[in-house]
Amino acid sequence: MAVWGRVGVQICEAATTLFDKSKKSLIGDGSFHGFVAATLHEVPNAQAVAPPEAYGALVYAQQGQTVQKRVSEIMPGDVVLLRDAKLKGHKGLAAYSLSVGQGEDVVGIVGEFEGKKSKVRVFQANQHVGQQTVESVSYRLDDLKSGTIKVFRVLEA
Repeated sequence: MAVWGRVGVQICEAATTLFDKSKKSLIGDGSFHGFVAATLHEVPNAQAVAPPEAYGALVYAQQGQTVQKRVSEIMPGDVVLLRDAKLKGHKGLAAYSLSVGQGEDVVGIVGEFEGKKSKVRVFQANQHVGQQTVESVSYRLDDLKSGTIKVFRVLEA
């Protein structure tokens, strides 16, 4: 928790700032990893990372519907990685199905986490054609049917 207080808050603020700036200019190289690297570069006391697996300490891991590791609560400023994730659930009365991280891992910065609903809001690179900006996307961890979700806590340098 002490590590999060020193680094996590600054990472979340940097991600929010880059989210606002992304309307006008390209952030990083436009990729998911590029956005996370650009965000962590804005925080001087964040430990340097070596993607894809070394974003910091693993605090949460989920494979399919099974939570394999939960060291602590997910916090804003953590790095979330989705690999071959298929999510299926309901938004209001409508059913939805979503495939994320097919071929390339989706990596983003946690903006907020709702523990009761197990819902995480993530700042991530927008990979739609012609729109290499940053978007804010919400995922329900309970809706994961297959694939992997990992959450890392960035350490202090």
